[in-house]
Amino acid sequence: MKPTETDQPDIDARYRTLLILWFTICMSVLMFLALTRLASVAAVENRNLTLALNTMGLLPVALSFLLKQKTLAKSVATQRLDLVQSAYVLSFALCESSALLGLVDNFTTGSRYSYFAFVIAGIGLLLHFPQKQNLMNASSYRQL
Repeated sequence: MKPTETDQPDIDARYRTLLILWFTICMSVLMFLALTRLASVAAVENRNLTLALNTMGLLPVALSFLLKQKTLAKSVATQRLDLVQSAYVLSFALCESSALLGLVDNFTTGSRYSYFAFVIAGIGLLLHFPQKQNLMNASSYRQL
């Protein structure tokens, strides 16, 4: 299969889209964190619930790495660029769910440890920074 001249612009556009999505999800996690600091909540310390929610926040972040890896491998095998975008969007959403669990923890218990879920989400999102090479691997276009 011969690469066409339109492959490279499509890859660039998809990469820009991934960067915009990544930045937007990062900002939403930061806005959730700001919301927890701005909204006053009566502290009803429930250490077990806080521990459970923070532990549950680890699961989607860990799962995001596994699912992203499998989907990226499938995108290379089938040469489908749309699977690369799906892999990244899925991993971003799973990392954001950890921040949502931190938000729930903050509003239900008022725990000062609810920020831990935001740290987990932030680290996961930083590790999922989009790489253009994944798009190149899944396309028929090869740079010389």
